[in-house]
Amino acid sequence: MARRPNKINRSWKPKRVKQQRSVDMSWYYNDSRWRKFSKRFKEENPLCVKCEEKGLISPSRYTDHIQRLRDGGAPDLNDLKDEDFQPLCDKCHASKSGREAHGYKEGMGV
Repeated sequence: MARRPNKINRSWKPKRVKQQRSVDMSWYYNDSRWRKFSKRFKEENPLCVKCEEKGLISPSRYTDHIQRLRDGGAPDLNDLKDEDFQPLCDKCHASKSGREAHGYKEGMGV
């Protein structure tokens, strides 16, 4: 059986550090109440709202919080309301999350 070659240590090259979230929210998103809510929400809202504003049609893949979650302050799982969320496609969700991660606010033209 073939063996993987040994890694070469290049001391002049900085080591890659995996980016991690500041707060682990897996307890929230792995809860059955969130999963059921998110599934129902995406079935009722099959298209991305940001793409629809631009006149495009894209299927929604994410149930996104309209207001950004701050420091682990997630809404109560027993009190999830449709008006607090929006359906987004891959591209729009990545764009919004990236802007939020770098401190940009919605509507800054980026």
